[in-house]
Amino acid sequence: MRAPENPFDRVRVGRVKPSERTCIGMGLRFLCFLASSLLLLFLFSCSSGSSPSGTGFLYVATQGDSTVTPFTIDLSTGHLSANGQGAASGSTPSAMVLSSSGKALFVANKGDNTITSYAINSDGTLATGSSTQCSTGVSPVNMATDSSGKFLFVTYLGSQLDPNQPSAICVFSISNTGLTQASVVTFAVPSPGPSGVAVTPDAKFLYVSNRFDNSVTQYHVDDSGNLTSFASYPAETTPAGMALVTAKNNTFLYVANSGSNTVSGYVVCLAVNSFCANADGTLVSTGSTFSVQLGPVAMAASSDGAFLFVVDQQSNQVSQLKIAGGSGVLSANAPANQKRQKSSAEANHVGTFRIK
Repeated sequence: MRAPENPFDRVRVGRVKPSERTCIGMGLRFLCFLASSLLLLFLFSCSSGSSPSGTGFLYVATQGDSTVTPFTIDLSTGHLSANGQGAASGSTPSAMVLSSSGKALFVANKGDNTITSYAINSDGTLATGSSTQCSTGVSPVNMATDSSGKFLFVTYLGSQLDPNQPSAICVFSISNTGLTQASVVTFAVPSPGPSGVAVTPDAKFLYVSNRFDNSVTQYHVDDSGNLTSFASYPAETTPAGMALVTAKNNTFLYVANSGSNTVSGYVVCLAVNSFCANADGTLVSTGSTFSVQLGPVAMAASSDGAFLFVVDQQSNQVSQLKIAGGSGVLSANAPANQKRQKSSAEANHVGTFRIK
Protein backbone atom coordinates (compact mmCIF):
# COMPACT_ATOMS: atom_id res chain seq x y z
CA MET A 1 0.00 0.00 0.00
CA ARG A 2 1.29 3.43 -0.88
CA ALA A 3 2.26 5.55 2.11
CA PRO A 4 0.18 8.71 2.67
CA GLU A 5 1.64 11.73 0.98
CA ASN A 6 3.30 14.34 3.15
CA PRO A 7 1.42 17.57 2.41
CA PHE A 8 4.74 19.33 1.81
CA ASP A 9 6.46 16.63 -0.26
CA ARG A 10 6.01 18.80 -3.34
CA VAL A 11 7.45 22.15 -2.41
CA ARG A 12 8.82 24.80 -4.69
CA VAL A 13 10.24 27.85 -2.95
CA GLY A 14 11.94 30.80 -4.61
CA ARG A 15 12.44 34.51 -4.43
CA VAL A 16 9.24 36.47 -4.95
CA LYS A 17 9.64 39.26 -7.48
CA PRO A 18 7.08 41.55 -9.10
CA SER A 19 4.69 39.56 -11.28
CA GLU A 20 6.20 36.22 -10.20
CA ARG A 21 4.42 33.50 -8.23
CA THR A 22 5.91 31.06 -5.76
CA CYS A 23 3.61 28.16 -4.92
CA ILE A 24 3.98 25.84 -1.97
CA GLY A 25 2.20 22.56 -2.66
CA MET A 26 -0.03 21.38 0.16
CA GLY A 27 -1.19 17.97 -0.98
CA LEU A 28 -3.91 18.84 -3.46
CA ARG A 29 -4.27 22.43 -2.31
CA PHE A 30 -1.79 25.20 -2.93
CA LEU A 31 -0.59 28.24 -1.02
CA CYS A 32 0.59 30.96 -3.36
CA PHE A 33 2.27 34.26 -2.67
CA LEU A 34 2.12 37.08 -5.20
CA ALA A 35 4.08 40.33 -5.20
CA SER A 36 3.26 43.46 -7.15
CA SER A 37 5.39 46.52 -7.73
CA LEU A 38 3.71 48.15 -4.74
CA LEU A 39 2.79 45.45 -2.31
CA LEU A 40 2.80 41.75 -1.65
CA LEU A 41 -0.19 39.50 -1.60
CA PHE A 42 -0.98 39.05 2.06
CA LEU A 43 -4.18 37.10 2.00
CA PHE A 44 -6.02 34.61 -0.13
CA SER A 45 -8.67 31.95 -0.05
CA CYS A 46 -9.17 28.78 -2.06
CA SER A 47 -12.40 27.11 -3.05
CA SER A 48 -12.73 23.76 -4.74
CA GLY A 49 -14.50 20.44 -4.63
CA SER A 50 -13.17 17.35 -2.89
CA SER A 51 -11.76 15.81 -6.05
CA PRO A 52 -7.97 16.00 -6.56
CA SER A 53 -8.53 16.94 -10.20
CA GLY A 54 -10.39 19.80 -11.81
CA THR A 55 -10.25 23.55 -11.28
CA GLY A 56 -10.25 25.60 -8.10
CA PHE A 57 -10.34 29.33 -7.51
CA LEU A 58 -7.92 31.55 -5.64
CA TYR A 59 -8.43 35.20 -4.69
CA VAL A 60 -5.64 37.68 -3.98
CA ALA A 61 -6.18 40.95 -2.13
CA THR A 62 -3.47 43.58 -2.55
CA GLN A 63 -3.23 46.57 -0.24
CA GLY A 64 -1.28 48.82 -2.60
CA ASP A 65 -4.10 49.14 -5.12
CA SER A 66 -7.02 47.93 -2.93
CA THR A 67 -7.97 45.21 -5.39
CA VAL A 68 -9.09 41.58 -5.20
CA THR A 69 -7.85 39.56 -8.17
CA PRO A 70 -9.22 36.11 -9.11
CA PHE A 71 -7.12 33.20 -10.38
CA THR A 72 -7.94 29.65 -11.41
CA ILE A 73 -5.94 26.71 -10.06
CA ASP A 74 -5.31 23.45 -11.85
CA LEU A 75 -5.80 21.17 -8.84
CA SER A 76 -3.68 18.40 -10.32
CA THR A 77 -0.61 20.60 -10.92
CA GLY A 78 -1.14 23.73 -8.84
CA HIS A 79 -0.65 25.99 -11.86
CA LEU A 80 -2.29 29.40 -11.65
CA SER A 81 -3.95 31.35 -14.44
CA ALA A 82 -5.36 34.87 -14.42
CA ASN A 83 -9.15 34.80 -14.34
CA GLY A 84 -10.71 38.04 -15.49
CA GLN A 85 -10.26 41.49 -14.04
CA GLY A 86 -9.68 42.39 -10.42
CA ALA A 87 -12.49 43.92 -8.37
CA ALA A 88 -12.07 47.02 -6.21
CA SER A 89 -12.06 46.52 -2.45
CA GLY A 90 -12.14 49.08 0.33
CA SER A 91 -8.99 50.77 1.58
CA THR A 92 -6.20 48.48 2.81
CA PRO A 93 -7.84 45.02 2.77
CA SER A 94 -6.82 43.04 5.84
CA ALA A 95 -8.85 39.81 6.03
CA MET A 96 -10.84 37.56 3.72
CA VAL A 97 -13.30 34.69 4.09
CA LEU A 98 -15.53 32.64 1.80
CA SER A 99 -19.17 31.97 2.58
CA SER A 100 -19.94 28.35 3.40
CA SER A 101 -21.68 28.00 0.03
CA GLY A 102 -18.60 29.22 -1.82
CA LYS A 103 -20.78 31.70 -3.68
CA ALA A 104 -19.78 34.86 -1.81
CA LEU A 105 -16.49 36.41 -0.76
CA PHE A 106 -16.14 38.89 2.12
CA VAL A 107 -13.14 41.18 2.52
CA ALA A 108 -12.41 43.34 5.58
CA ASN A 109 -10.72 46.68 4.90
CA LYS A 110 -8.87 48.21 7.83
CA GLY A 111 -8.17 51.49 6.03
CA ASP A 112 -11.83 52.55 5.92
CA ASN A 113 -13.34 50.04 8.43
CA THR A 114 -15.63 48.47 5.82
CA ILE A 115 -16.54 44.96 4.69
CA THR A 116 -16.76 44.43 0.93
CA SER A 117 -19.04 41.63 -0.31
CA TYR A 118 -18.70 39.97 -3.71
CA ALA A 119 -20.82 37.43 -5.53
CA ILE A 120 -18.64 34.70 -7.05
CA ASN A 121 -19.71 33.87 -10.57
CA SER A 122 -19.79 30.27 -11.81
CA ASP A 123 -16.44 30.79 -13.58
CA GLY A 124 -14.80 32.11 -10.39
CA THR A 125 -14.77 35.76 -11.42
CA LEU A 126 -16.10 38.39 -9.04
CA ALA A 127 -19.11 40.63 -9.46
CA THR A 128 -18.78 44.27 -8.43
CA GLY A 129 -18.54 44.46 -4.65
CA SER A 130 -20.85 46.23 -2.22
CA SER A 131 -19.74 47.85 1.03
CA THR A 132 -21.04 47.45 4.59
CA GLN A 133 -19.86 49.08 7.80
CA CYS A 134 -20.37 48.16 11.45
CA SER A 135 -21.91 50.83 13.67
CA THR A 136 -18.66 51.01 15.65
CA GLY A 137 -15.15 49.58 15.63
CA VAL A 138 -11.84 50.54 14.03
CA SER A 139 -9.39 48.36 12.09
CA PRO A 140 -11.10 45.05 11.24
CA VAL A 141 -8.44 42.34 11.43
CA ASN A 142 -10.11 38.92 11.26
CA MET A 143 -13.35 37.25 10.19
CA ALA A 144 -15.08 33.88 10.51
CA THR A 145 -18.32 32.30 9.31
CA ASP A 146 -20.24 29.32 10.65
CA SER A 147 -20.70 26.23 8.49
CA SER A 148 -24.33 27.04 7.69
CA GLY A 149 -23.41 30.51 6.44
CA LYS A 150 -25.79 32.24 8.84
CA PHE A 151 -23.42 34.76 10.43
CA LEU A 152 -20.21 36.64 9.68
CA PHE A 153 -18.14 37.50 12.77
CA VAL A 154 -15.62 40.37 12.50
CA THR A 155 -13.05 41.50 15.08
CA TYR A 156 -12.01 45.16 15.20
CA LEU A 157 -8.67 45.59 16.95
CA GLY A 158 -9.05 49.30 17.65
CA SER A 159 -6.72 50.95 20.15
CA GLN A 160 -5.87 49.75 23.63
CA LEU A 161 -6.08 53.21 25.20
CA ASP A 162 -7.70 55.63 22.72
CA PRO A 163 -11.52 55.73 23.16
CA ASN A 164 -11.79 57.39 19.75
CA GLN A 165 -10.55 54.16 18.14
CA PRO A 166 -12.92 51.59 19.66
CA SER A 167 -12.37 47.84 19.68
CA ALA A 168 -15.38 45.70 18.85
CA ILE A 169 -16.78 42.37 17.69
CA CYS A 170 -19.46 42.83 15.06
CA VAL A 171 -21.88 40.12 13.95
CA PHE A 172 -23.58 40.31 10.56
CA SER A 173 -26.43 38.17 9.25
CA ILE A 174 -25.65 36.80 5.79
CA SER A 175 -28.17 36.68 2.96
CA ASN A 176 -26.41 35.70 -0.26
CA THR A 177 -23.87 38.55 -0.49
CA GLY A 178 -25.90 40.91 1.68
CA LEU A 179 -24.79 41.71 5.22
CA THR A 180 -27.05 43.10 7.95
CA GLN A 181 -25.64 44.00 11.34
CA ALA A 182 -27.12 41.64 13.93
CA SER A 183 -25.20 42.70 17.04
CA VAL A 184 -22.03 44.35 18.26
CA VAL A 185 -19.90 44.09 21.39
CA THR A 186 -17.76 47.14 22.18
CA PHE A 187 -14.93 47.45 24.70
CA ALA A 188 -14.07 50.32 26.99
CA VAL A 189 -10.43 51.30 27.37
CA PRO A 190 -8.15 49.67 28.20
CA SER A 191 -9.34 47.41 25.40
CA PRO A 192 -8.45 43.71 25.42
CA GLY A 193 -7.70 44.00 21.68
CA PRO A 194 -9.94 41.41 19.95
CA SER A 195 -7.92 39.85 17.17
CA GLY A 196 -8.29 36.21 16.11
CA VAL A 197 -11.77 34.71 15.80
CA ALA A 198 -13.18 31.20 15.41
CA VAL A 199 -16.73 29.84 15.57
CA THR A 200 -18.06 26.33 16.07
CA PRO A 201 -19.82 24.79 13.04
CA ASP A 202 -23.25 25.17 14.67
CA ALA A 203 -22.59 28.88 15.42
CA LYS A 204 -23.35 28.41 19.12
CA PHE A 205 -19.91 29.31 20.47
CA LEU A 206 -17.48 32.01 19.40
CA TYR A 207 -13.84 32.30 20.49
CA VAL A 208 -11.81 35.51 20.27
CA SER A 209 -8.12 35.97 21.04
CA ASN A 210 -7.26 39.25 22.76
CA ARG A 211 -3.81 40.51 21.86
CA PHE A 212 -3.62 43.33 24.43
CA ASP A 213 -4.44 41.32 27.57
CA ASN A 214 -3.20 37.86 26.46
CA SER A 215 -6.44 35.97 26.78
CA VAL A 216 -9.07 34.02 24.85
CA THR A 217 -12.74 34.81 25.44
CA GLN A 218 -15.60 32.38 24.86
CA TYR A 219 -18.99 33.79 23.83
CA HIS A 220 -22.39 32.17 23.52
CA VAL A 221 -24.18 33.07 20.28
CA ASP A 222 -27.99 33.10 20.28
CA ASP A 223 -30.23 32.53 17.27
CA SER A 224 -30.27 36.27 16.50
CA GLY A 225 -26.49 36.64 16.62
CA ASN A 226 -26.26 38.30 20.03
CA LEU A 227 -23.08 37.53 21.97
CA THR A 228 -22.84 36.77 25.69
CA SER A 229 -19.44 36.50 27.30
CA PHE A 230 -19.17 33.11 29.01
CA ALA A 231 -15.57 32.53 30.07
CA SER A 232 -12.04 33.84 29.67
CA TYR A 233 -8.91 31.71 29.39
CA PRO A 234 -5.26 32.73 29.79
CA ALA A 235 -3.16 32.72 26.64
CA GLU A 236 0.51 33.30 25.99
CA THR A 237 1.99 36.57 24.77
CA THR A 238 0.12 38.48 22.03
CA PRO A 239 -2.34 35.84 20.80
CA ALA A 240 -3.30 36.38 17.17
CA GLY A 241 -4.78 33.97 14.60
CA MET A 242 -6.90 30.97 15.54
CA ALA A 243 -7.89 27.68 13.91
CA LEU A 244 -10.78 25.40 14.86
CA VAL A 245 -10.02 21.80 13.87
CA THR A 246 -12.04 18.57 13.96
CA ALA A 247 -9.94 15.42 14.21
CA LYS A 248 -11.13 11.90 15.11
CA ASN A 249 -14.45 13.14 16.52
CA ASN A 250 -12.73 15.70 18.73
CA THR A 251 -12.70 19.46 18.20
CA PHE A 252 -9.60 21.50 18.98
CA LEU A 253 -8.86 25.22 19.03
CA TYR A 254 -5.34 26.40 18.25
CA VAL A 255 -4.06 29.90 19.00
CA ALA A 256 -0.95 31.44 17.43
CA ASN A 257 0.93 33.50 20.04
CA SER A 258 2.96 36.01 18.05
CA GLY A 259 4.77 37.42 21.09
CA SER A 260 6.00 34.10 22.47
CA ASN A 261 6.43 32.25 19.14
CA THR A 262 4.21 29.37 20.17
CA VAL A 263 0.93 27.67 19.31
CA SER A 264 -1.40 26.76 22.18
CA GLY A 265 -3.98 23.99 21.94
CA TYR A 266 -7.36 23.55 23.61
CA VAL A 267 -10.05 20.88 23.50
CA VAL A 268 -13.42 22.45 22.65
CA CYS A 269 -16.09 20.78 24.77
CA LEU A 270 -18.91 20.12 22.30
CA ALA A 271 -19.62 16.66 23.72
CA VAL A 272 -19.11 14.86 27.02
CA ASN A 273 -15.96 12.76 26.75
CA SER A 274 -12.74 11.99 28.58
CA PHE A 275 -11.72 15.66 28.32
CA CYS A 276 -15.05 17.35 29.00
CA ALA A 277 -17.58 17.04 31.81
CA ASN A 278 -20.13 19.18 29.95
CA ALA A 279 -20.95 19.99 26.33
CA ASP A 280 -20.94 23.73 26.91
CA GLY A 281 -18.17 24.90 24.58
CA THR A 282 -15.65 25.41 27.35
CA LEU A 283 -11.96 25.11 26.56
CA VAL A 284 -9.66 22.57 28.19
CA SER A 285 -5.94 22.89 27.58
CA THR A 286 -4.35 20.00 25.71
CA GLY A 287 -1.42 20.48 28.06
CA SER A 288 0.86 21.15 25.12
CA THR A 289 2.26 24.42 23.78
CA PHE A 290 4.38 24.00 20.67
CA SER A 291 7.23 26.33 19.73
CA VAL A 292 7.31 27.57 16.13
CA GLN A 293 9.34 30.19 14.28
CA LEU A 294 9.20 33.96 14.83
CA GLY A 295 5.92 35.86 14.92
CA PRO A 296 3.17 33.29 14.21
CA VAL A 297 0.08 35.20 13.12
CA ALA A 298 -2.19 32.94 11.05
CA MET A 299 -3.04 29.25 10.70
CA ALA A 300 -4.97 26.77 8.60
CA ALA A 301 -5.61 23.05 9.00
CA SER A 302 -5.87 20.33 6.39
CA SER A 303 -9.43 19.20 5.71
CA ASP A 304 -8.89 15.87 7.50
CA GLY A 305 -7.65 17.59 10.67
CA ALA A 306 -4.28 15.84 10.50
CA PHE A 307 -2.01 18.82 9.85
CA LEU A 308 -1.75 22.43 11.00
CA PHE A 309 0.14 25.07 9.01
CA VAL A 310 1.35 28.23 10.74
CA VAL A 311 2.46 31.44 9.05
CA ASP A 312 5.49 32.78 10.95
CA GLN A 313 5.57 36.40 9.83
CA GLN A 314 8.84 37.64 11.29
CA SER A 315 10.92 34.66 10.16
CA ASN A 316 9.11 34.49 6.81
CA GLN A 317 8.31 30.79 7.16
CA VAL A 318 5.45 28.32 7.24
CA SER A 319 5.64 25.81 10.11
CA GLN A 320 4.15 22.36 9.51
CA LEU A 321 2.68 20.54 12.49
CA LYS A 322 0.99 17.19 13.00
CA ILE A 323 -2.18 16.99 15.08
CA ALA A 324 -2.71 13.93 17.28
CA GLY A 325 -6.41 13.33 16.68
CA GLY A 326 -7.01 11.67 20.01
CA SER A 327 -5.40 14.35 22.15
CA GLY A 328 -4.84 17.44 20.01
CA VAL A 329 -1.16 17.51 20.94
CA LEU A 330 1.06 19.06 18.25
CA SER A 331 4.34 17.73 16.93
CA ALA A 332 6.71 18.73 14.13
CA ASN A 333 6.00 17.37 10.67
CA ALA A 334 9.37 16.95 8.96
CA PRO A 335 10.53 19.11 7.37
CA ALA A 336 9.41 21.24 10.30
CA ASN A 337 9.18 24.52 8.40
CA GLN A 338 9.58 25.96 4.95
CA LYS A 339 11.52 29.14 4.30
CA ARG A 340 9.93 31.58 1.91
CA GLN A 341 12.39 34.16 0.62
CA LYS A 342 11.01 37.62 0.20
CA SER A 343 11.73 40.69 -1.83
CA SER A 344 11.86 44.25 -0.55
CA ALA A 345 8.35 44.73 -1.93
CA GLU A 346 6.88 42.39 0.66
CA ALA A 347 7.32 44.72 3.62
CA ASN A 348 6.33 42.30 6.38
CA HIS A 349 2.95 41.31 5.01
CA VAL A 350 1.77 37.79 5.55
CA GLY A 351 -0.22 35.16 3.70
CA THR A 352 -3.26 33.82 5.47
CA PHE A 353 -5.42 31.17 3.94
CA ARG A 354 -8.34 28.84 4.10
CA ILE A 355 -8.16 25.24 2.92
CA LYS A 356 -11.27 23.36 1.86
